[in-house]
Amino acid sequence: MKHRILQRYLLSLISGLLLVISFPYTGSLTPLVFIAWIPLLLVEDQLSREKRKSIHFFPHAYLSLFIFNFGTTWWIWNSTEIGGVLAFVLNSLLMALALQLFHFVKKQVGNTFGYLGFIFIWIAFEYLHFNWELSWPWLSLGDFFSIKTNWIQWYEYTGVLGGTIWVLLLNLSLFLLLKRALSEKNKTRL
Repeated sequence: MKHRILQRYLLSLISGLLLVISFPYTGSLTPLVFIAWIPLLLVEDQLSREKRKSIHFFPHAYLSLFIFNFGTTWWIWNSTEIGGVLAFVLNSLLMALALQLFHFVKKQVGNTFGYLGFIFIWIAFEYLHFNWELSWPWLSLGDFFSIKTNWIQWYEYTGVLGGTIWVLLLNLSLFLLLKRALSEKNKTRL
């Protein structure tokens, strides 16, 4: 049992670190953003298959997103220590709540609509986060490509949320392919 818990936290840590090192100027290994969500999706999938209560997913989501927030916006600490701490803690909390909502929805409606919900919930989160009094647009998934402008010429039509959809769709597609490859039925084919 402890092995599974440690494994889940390790996957959560990996997801957060992949998000950090793929972000511009904190690693700038941009292509890694296309696999950064997979470890956290594996954690969510394992908790769903074990029929764990939804609250068990929250610490994993929060850990990943706190690492992401701290690793990419640590410099806020230089301006204001309290503001930096609040930014790391609260923005991570908001992001983790969006993922918690995805986990809850997926448990209620099943995998197909649940994974669609993942994309819609995250897009809604980013859109709302852009358009309220405490907006924080810096950590949008579409912003990962700000140093790869030749990749995103189509942003003039979709905006930064088009990049977010691209990241989420590719992560989700690769996760589902990995999940299928690792399933018992397909191990002989693999």
